[in-house]
Amino acid sequence: MRIPVLAALFSIAMTTAALADSSVAGNWHAKLDGGVSIDMTVSPDGAWSSRTLQRNKVVRQMKGTYTQTPADNGTGTIVFTPTQVSVKNGPVQTETDQYELADNGRRLKLTSEGDTMDFQKR
Repeated sequence: MRIPVLAALFSIAMTTAALADSSVAGNWHAKLDGGVSIDMTVSPDGAWSSRTLQRNKVVRQMKGTYTQTPADNGTGTIVFTPTQVSVKNGPVQTETDQYELADNGRRLKLTSEGDTMDFQKR
């Protein structure tokens, strides 16, 4: 009985490790054009949340899960899937980004459809 339980736990741990890792984990902040900023928290367990402000008013809050596929030297692909959403306007959907970590992990660039957001670690 003990071996099947350990095998199941190992399988779950390996699956979780493949979905996310601690390289992009942390509290992140980005300033965008038009008085827009984004605060995002990314957990190494595959959970994330974000809050978008425009002129210091919350216009979007989201929580969800993410999967991460590292490539090389702090780069890869990350897919954010919202599971809870509060939005003033506009659609919300799963987002696939190319990511790049810079400045010893203090900076996270997320690029989707040609647009890049530059986050600073807090």
